[in-house]
Amino acid sequence: MDRPLILIGGGVGPMAGVELHRRIIENTRTNGTDQDHLEVLHLSRSHLVGDRTDFLAGIDVPDPAAGMARVFRMAAGVLQSEDRRALAGVPCNTFHAPRIFNPFVEEIGKLGLPLRVVNMIDETKECVFREFPRSRRVGLLSTTGTRATGVYRDALLESEMELVQIPESEQPFLHEAIYNLTWGLKAVSPPDARALERVERYAVMLAESGAEVIILGCTELPLALAAPDFRGIPLLDPLTVLARALVRATAPEKLLPTGEGEMQR
Repeated sequence: MDRPLILIGGGVGPMAGVELHRRIIENTRTNGTDQDHLEVLHLSRSHLVGDRTDFLAGIDVPDPAAGMARVFRMAAGVLQSEDRRALAGVPCNTFHAPRIFNPFVEEIGKLGLPLRVVNMIDETKECVFREFPRSRRVGLLSTTGTRATGVYRDALLESEMELVQIPESEQPFLHEAIYNLTWGLKAVSPPDARALERVERYAVMLAESGAEVIILGCTELPLALAAPDFRGIPLLDPLTVLARALVRATAPEKLLPTGEGEMQR
C-alpha cells in the first residue's frame, strides 16, 4: 500500500506552511534522489482563514475553522482519485485553540476522508515531556490569542511543570512584534531589527524568570530566534515538532534521528 500523503493546511502566516514543508524535508532520510522524498500536498488559501487571534477576541473575521475546512475539501479530490490516506497538520499555534481546532476537526470528520489531523500542541507537550523531563519551568512566547486560550498551560496541567510567561502588561508589545503591519515578523522578511530586538528582550525576561526550556509558540517567532538555544536555554519550535510527527506517522523509518534533522529548529 502506498504511504499516506502529508497534507499541509497553509495560509495561517505567510511563511508558516513553507517552513513546515521545509522542515519535513530537513527531517526526512532519503537516498539522495528527488523521488525518495515524502509526498506533500501543500494548500494555502489565506483569504479563507480569518486571523485566529482576532476571531478569538470576537472581531468579525472569517471563521478560521470553516475556512480551513474549505481548504481541506480541495484535497478530497486528490485523495479519492489516488485512493490515498493522508496525515495533516496546520502550522499555527493559535489555530489549535479548542474554539477553532475542535470545530475544524468535526468538519473534517464530516467529509468522510481517510485523513488524520495531527495536533501540534499535543505533539509539543509530548516532546517537552520526552526531551526535557527534568525541567520544572517551561517558558512560552506566543501571540495574545494563544496566551489567552491557555492551550500550553492546559497541556502542562498533568505534569509538575510550571508555565512561565512574560508579564501580561508586556504581552501586547510581543504581539505587536509579530503583527505590526510595517515591521512585524508577519509583514517583513528578513525580520526587521525592531522585531528582533523586542523578541530577544522577552526571551531575556523568560531566562531571568528561570525558564529551563522556551517554547516558541508562534510560527513566526523562530524567524527572530533562529538558533537552537538562547543563552544556553533550549528553544523548542512546535513547527519542527509537527514536521517530525508527520514524518514519523507517515514513514517512521525515514525520520532522521534527533541531531541529524532539526528536532528543535
